[in-house]
Order: sequence, then structure tokens, then C-alpha cells
Amino acid sequence: MFEQFGGRDADPENAYLGEVETSDIYIGILGCRYGKPLPTRFSATHTEYLHAEKSGLRMAVWCLRTDDREGHEQAFLDEVRIFHVVPEFASPDDLRAQIEDRLKVIAAEDLAPWCKLGTVVFRAAEVSDGGDEIRVSARVRSDEVAHALETFRPERTGHGSEARFTWAGRSKFVRVASMKSTTTSARSKTFQIRARNPRAAADSLLEMSISGYSADDLTEAALRSVLFGERHPLADQHMGFMTEMRDPLAPLRTAHVPDEITRPLAEVLIADEMIGSGRAARLTEFRLGASVRVYGGWPSLEPPRRYSNERPRDTKVDGQVRL
Repeated sequence: MFEQFGGRDADPENAYLGEVETSDIYIGILGCRYGKPLPTRFSATHTEYLHAEKSGLRMAVWCLRTDDREGHEQAFLDEVRIFHVVPEFASPDDLRAQIEDRLKVIAAEDLAPWCKLGTVVFRAAEVSDGGDEIRVSARVRSDEVAHALETFRPERTGHGSEARFTWAGRSKFVRVASMKSTTTSARSKTFQIRARNPRAAADSLLEMSISGYSADDLTEAALRSVLFGERHPLADQHMGFMTEMRDPLAPLRTAHVPDEITRPLAEVLIADEMIGSGRAARLTEFRLGASVRVYGGWPSLEPPRRYSNERPRDTKVDGQVRL
């Protein structure tokens, strides 16, 4: 609560917007009154909501069931309903139950990470990384996905299929050592996959500076070019092709997946491309905020360490991406 912030050096607006930025989930509760407009011409709650969307927080908004809503508050509610489902509540107990259910769903999504093995994307129940061995448990309800995973069985190739495995901002080249599947229902299978890391990551061919741009600068420029459509700084010198990269979000632009899973899928695809190509060591942070089908978001990348005495640093790339 704002009343519990205590004394702070920051002005009130920066104080509560700072709290929004350090949060993971935005819960909006809209009643009858809009509140006093700030210099931004929006109320404090409206400003928080806009900042939460811009910061890529998970959004969950409720409104009081009432016929006595101020005009500005109704306009605010109408705006929110354009972009989000806004259930009504009639009492504090009703609201509490709905919020608990919503938070359980969000928690379940975060506890069941999306993964990518080769070209197969699926949700895992658990991923255990022991350094040279990765164990994956997953329940798959799609026959198509289950069939695609079955092609990685080592008995089919004699030595195990090799592919890149990406999850939770990390990516490793692996060889599937064993795979066990159990049919639990007519439309569901559980998989137990054990994969080994057969070799160290190869050095990237992009470890160079061009026209005063470092390798990290060129990585950021390439990502901005494919995600946000920005002009590559080497384009005028006809050298942009040297650092081109595939658009990691290309599958999402044509697949028409639900907004609820767009964020985790985008994170997996970007991590797979950036780490798989040697442009990053891992994806340290990812935010994606929805506004119809235009998203404002950013990944934070940890560049690969090229020297043993080099301090790790993050590169943050933000902008507007259209899906």
C-alpha cells in the first residue's frame, strides 16, 4: 500500500512507479471513483496500470459490480477491457477467491517451463541440469508434439539424436541418451528424457569488431533490426549481411498463438537464437507487454565472456515489436 511506503527521497510518483517496475504481476482493482489526476492527466491508478503494461508485467484486473461509476473511471475501465479480460466482483471474499485462482494459474505457468528441443516446443513439468547431463519430465497432450519428441529416441539412430535444448533463458547442445514415454490417457503421454552435453560450445564466427562497432554492439544492432525493424548501422556500408541473424519470432508472427503463452514462447525462441548462435551466454531477463498485437518488450542478454578476466555485463534491448 502506498500509505505503507514510509519516508523516501523520491517524489510520490517516482516512488510508486518504482514499486511497479520491481514487481512481476500487476493486480488492478477498479471501483467507483477515478481519483485525482496527476500532471500526466491520469490518476495514480491509471498511471500505474499504463506503467505496468509498458514494463511487461503479467496483468490481472478486476472491477466492482456497480451502477455508480464515475465517467472517467468508466472510460478507464472501457480502455482496460479493450486489451484484457476484466471480471466483476461483488464482495471482498468474491474478489479474494478470484485473485487466488488467477495467481495459481500464473504460478503454474512459471513452474512448468516452456522448452525447445531441436524444433519441438513443449512445456516441461521439471528440468534438472547437472552440468553434463539434463533430465526433463514433461506431460504432452498433443499427438503431433509427442510424435516429434519420439524421433529423438536413441534406439532410432543408434547413438542418440543431437539437438539444441533451450529452457529458462539457457540453451545447450545435447545428445538424447534415453527417452521413456508412458501413456496416461487416450490423449496424454508423460516423457522422461535424459540428455548429455557432448561437446563444449563452439566459438562464434562473430567475435570481431567492424567499423568501430564491437561484437556486442553488432549483436544488439542485429537484434534491434529483426525485432523492431530498426536500420542496421552497417547497412549504409553494405556490410549489414555480415552480422545478420534470423528473426527468432518469425514462428509467432504466423502461428496465431493465444496471448497467454506468447510471452514464454517468445522468451524461448529468442534465447534459442541468441545463445545458439553464440551471440549471448544466457538470457537474464525478459519482459513482454501486450497492447492488442503490438508488444513493447525487451530481453536482457549476458554476452559471452571472451577473456577470463572479463567482467560479466548485461545488454538490455528494448523497443516495440509487432506480432
